Amino acid sequence: MAEVPEVTTSSATELLSTGRRHLAVRDYSAAASALAKACELLAKEHGDTADQCAEAYLWYGKSLLGLSREESGVLGDGMPGAGNADENEEDNEEQEENGDDEQNGDAEMNEAASEEPEKKEVAEEETEKNEPESTTKDDEPGSSKPGSSKAAADSGDSGEPGTTNGDVNDESEVNLDNEDDVDNLQLAWEMLDLARSILQRRAEADSGSAARALLADVHLALGEVALESETYDKAVIDMQSCLEIQKELYHSDDRRIAETHYQIGLANSLASNFEDAITHFKNAANILETRIKTLENPAAATEDATVKKYTTADPFYSVEGEIKELKELLPEIQEKIQDMMDYKAEVRPCECLEETRKMLRDMILKEKNLNVKCEC
Repeated sequence: MAEVPEVTTSSATELLSTGRRHLAVRDYSAAASALAKACELLAKEHGDTADQCAEAYLWYGKSLLGLSREESGVLGDGMPGAGNADENEEDNEEQEENGDDEQNGDAEMNEAASEEPEKKEVAEEETEKNEPESTTKDDEPGSSKPGSSKAAADSGDSGEPGTTNGDVNDESEVNLDNEDDVDNLQLAWEMLDLARSILQRRAEADSGSAARALLADVHLALGEVALESETYDKAVIDMQSCLEIQKELYHSDDRRIAETHYQIGLANSLASNFEDAITHFKNAANILETRIKTLENPAAATEDATVKKYTTADPFYSVEGEIKELKELLPEIQEKIQDMMDYKAEVRPCECLEETRKMLRDMILKEKNLNVKCEC
């Protein structure tokens, strides 16, 4: 019997790197597959709640979140009844043909009804003679009825395309897809929450920044999961936790802080907290503007820790490219700010109208009470 190769941490590390590469190019299915295996190997060797598993859980949760979003988009594009025009036309043609057949059948029935009564009597006599024989055959074992039922059952089990069974299978597949989508989002939350508990323990035991940086990423990802599940208040809480950690770890003009402000603004906008949304969108824009000024200063850019990190880690990184990217992001954020101000302006008159109605109602009640007192 061949020896089973021993599972090593290096193989899990390789899978983790592979999964992150797939995640970077948004191949969420491949990323989830590789990262799931990495989590399995690490948990088998170190235990489910070991420190070594936290990062794998984080990236696996992110890949599941991306996969859930991707599948939700695909299912959302499916329009009910789309692509059935040809089938409807065929049904109409079949109905027309059936109508013609019915008309022809009616004509034949009329002709048969007009035949001579003598032929009818002859047919009845022949039928009476044949009745005993047919009855005997029906009573014999192995008659045609069971065989016909079996044939019908066999044809019904074939599940050929276009049959009723095929339609039922299609509906089952759609339902399974919906269940998979829900499971991916739920599993993403479970993996991220498990990573959070591990990293929280590590951050409390270790004063280093590595665990806290990962913990911030976990909080942000949990907030994004909450956004997908439309629990916006929970999303804001998780993202605020991320922001607090990032402010302690990173420079004030770091893009990661700007991104978190933007995500918090988005969550508040979906929760109709327009004032808070405007504040965070403005903070994101201000940070990006400061970042652009830093990068446009050659001396400051050379000493910038983030620039050094990206220059070493990414061979395609350039300061000019980042400046261009940031300048393209600013108009989008400014547009968000304007949208929130417009929404706020639309909501405010309604609130003022409600306040006015309340004041008038109170005045009327007060006047009514005064009149009652005067009458007394």
